[in-house]
Amino acid sequence: MRHLDRLPKPNILLRKEEIWTSNFIASGNTRPDNSKYGHKDIVADLNSISYHKCFYSEQKLKGIPKEIDHHIEVSERKDLAYDWNNLYLSSSECNNKLSNSIISVNDVLNPFVNSDEEIEEHLIFEDECITAKNGSELGLITIKKFRLDSQNLDFLRSKKLREFEQVFIQILKNQNAEKRENLTIQENEVLYRFAQPDYSFSLMFRLLLKKHNL
Repeated sequence: MRHLDRLPKPNILLRKEEIWTSNFIASGNTRPDNSKYGHKDIVADLNSISYHKCFYSEQKLKGIPKEIDHHIEVSERKDLAYDWNNLYLSSSECNNKLSNSIISVNDVLNPFVNSDEEIEEHLIFEDECITAKNGSELGLITIKKFRLDSQNLDFLRSKKLREFEQVFIQILKNQNAEKRENLTIQENEVLYRFAQPDYSFSLMFRLLLKKHNL
């Protein structure tokens, strides 16, 4: 999870949100029309916000199933069914929150509310495994709510870690061969590329680079 900044409300919602919401509430249906909140312009802006990543796990969603998540569930607030600030881009795994519905979204980390620094106060990684920093209760329930410790996410993070390790080892070999004390600017840039917000699981690499004082 990284801090995110929401783009202005898409034009389709400026025009349609009020009527869509009133029609949905009046219909008595339990679920809103996903073809509306999944409109291509809404999806495009959600993708832009997170660089095509899940807002919760940072898994890249290009070419795999993605879902528009109602951060506050429609069963709790029908009036937020088409609210721009309540629409999040999620992997199907992180959006499967029914078994964790007892945990309120008001009690977990929120990428639009919490800064990177605040998130780092509560989440940390041991290799590819995410855990709560210093046993943080907020970190623990955030991981549980969004299934951030799933086997699949561990596997995907481990793949990215192996990519990083291969690059890092080659850089260290070059440094030793050239008998340099420090990395070059270019080498640092290559490593910091992994921690950029558009990269998969960038929080993990941001913390890893800090751990190694890079």
